[in-house]
Amino acid sequence: MFLFGQTALAGPGGGHTHGHESGPITSEQVVKKATKHVKKLANKGKIDASWSSVTSKSVEEKSFGHGPEWVVTFENKSIEDPEKQTLYVFYTINGKYLASNFTGQ
Repeated sequence: MFLFGQTALAGPGGGHTHGHESGPITSEQVVKKATKHVKKLANKGKIDASWSSVTSKSVEEKSFGHGPEWVVTFENKSIEDPEKQTLYVFYTINGKYLASNFTGQ
C-alpha cells in the first residue's frame, strides 16, 4: 500500500505541484476564513464590535497585477460613516491572508 501511495503522488499531476504548498481553496472556504478574521479584528478592537455578527455580502475572484486573489466583502449598515460600512478582506487563491481594508484596493 505504501508503494501505491508513492506512485499515486509521483504520477502525472496535470501541471499541479504536490509539494508543501496547498492548492486553491473554494469560495466557501475563503468565506469561512474571512468571517473568522473579521470576528478576530472586532474582538481585538481593531474594528467596531458590531462587525463580529456581520455575514459576508459577496465573494469573488479578482485579478490584480500580481495574479488572482479572493476578495470577500462584508457590509455593516450600523456603522455611521458610509465609507466604513463595507469591509474587504483579501486572500491568495491558496487561502493565505493578505489584507483587510475599507477601500477594496
